[in-house]
Amino acid sequence: MSSAATTRIDTSIRQPEMKITSPSGLLSVLVALGIIFIGVREFLYPAIGASGFGVPLLDPRDADLLAIKAARDVVSGLLVLAFVGLRNRVALAYAIGVLTLIPIFDGLIVFRHAGWAFTPVILTHWGTAAFMLVIVALLRSGR
Repeated sequence: MSSAATTRIDTSIRQPEMKITSPSGLLSVLVALGIIFIGVREFLYPAIGASGFGVPLLDPRDADLLAIKAARDVVSGLLVLAFVGLRNRVALAYAIGVLTLIPIFDGLIVFRHAGWAFTPVILTHWGTAAFMLVIVALLRSGR
């Protein structure tokens, strides 16, 4: 076997560890804890959670559908915390960047529910998405 075949090529990007106390680290933890709180609230108090989401429950038996969203929210928050724990800015930026699609689609769901008319709750979802993109920008800049 040639030496070229046995040589391992390290293609990983070396960078300093992210400090959890950095602005991007603290904001990432804040977003993660916030979405975990929302998910737990949706699971325990579905009517309040649905109203806060912008699509109120018409029938209390539909609460199980909201539990699906609650599970998604809790797992999303835990995923961000796991990436924060890795202290890798690049991985965390990608994770939060992809997770930004969730509040964007949530806003579209509220928009559709409102008959494609503006409702202030949309700002909650899309404001969260914008906030998450700010975190991604901070992570990419090293702050």
